[in-house]
Amino acid sequence: MTSLSPAQPAPRGAAAPRVTAIDAARGVAIAAMVIYHLCWDLDHLGFASFDLFGHPAWLAARTAILSSFLLLVGVGLALAGARGVDRRRFLRRLGLLVLAAAAVSAASWMLFPDSPIVFGVLHHIALASVLGLAALRLPTAAVIAAGVLVLALPRLAGPVPAFDAPALRWIGLMSFEPSSNDYVPLIPWFGAVLLGIVLGRLWLRHAPAAAPPPGGAVGALAWAGRYSLPIYLLHQPVLFGTLWLAAALIVPGDPAADAFARSCRTSCETGGTNAAACADFCACAAEDLQRAGLWSAVTQNRLDDARRPLVDAVVAACAAGTPR
Repeated sequence: MTSLSPAQPAPRGAAAPRVTAIDAARGVAIAAMVIYHLCWDLDHLGFASFDLFGHPAWLAARTAILSSFLLLVGVGLALAGARGVDRRRFLRRLGLLVLAAAAVSAASWMLFPDSPIVFGVLHHIALASVLGLAALRLPTAAVIAAGVLVLALPRLAGPVPAFDAPALRWIGLMSFEPSSNDYVPLIPWFGAVLLGIVLGRLWLRHAPAAAPPPGGAVGALAWAGRYSLPIYLLHQPVLFGTLWLAAALIVPGDPAADAFARSCRTSCETGGTNAAACADFCACAAEDLQRAGLWSAVTQNRLDDARRPLVDAVVAACAAGTPR
């Protein structure tokens, strides 16, 4: 097989010039991610209704956005490796990723203690950046084979209960989906990074001649791609905070109550109960949870082991009194 590696790398440690097309592609991924999270926020706060975790189109959108980020991680590794990896620059970038991932985990533990982000996309990118260095030493055929194998492992191996242990869940191959707002395990997603390395080598062989800096939409996307990490870290607090304030000031009633009612009715009706009965059940649950002093814990996702049985008892009592 013909090698896709560059014939002659640039001097080791030389500063790599920005590649506008790749920055713009990363900017497209960032824009798609912001739109997806905006839809999540709108759904969560009651401004709209999106079946983000059930409809095939939404599931495909999430997969496409995540895959594009990880492919571009591989492309970036290939481009950096072609010039000789600058250890200081690499370690600085890795340190920023680790700190950002730790910040995301800490914030998620405070906001969503029942579904914290333990190994999300930033955690994955940090680990994949290290593992990807080893892949840069492999011939292209081996990288392709490894990428395809990692992507196929969940189907080939199936669920492996040994990986259900909390300390091993970052690997993947679990027998259940963990409760997390962002879960990007090594398997199968590292396969996308490996295939991104192949795409990067293809780019190095067939890259077009340098072009002047673009303007307009392409220039804006390239700018977003260059600052993808701070945009990733800041966009959700800005979006969610703004929409939450708007819900509190503009939307009549309690936004938390509206979100609870919508989520409760959707879950109830999915189980086959008619809409009127579900409305009665959800109204009963909301009233009794408030009376029992459990409302804030439920709506803010702050249930602990002591209060969870109390919530279950409230739900069971309302369900028993609701005609089916």
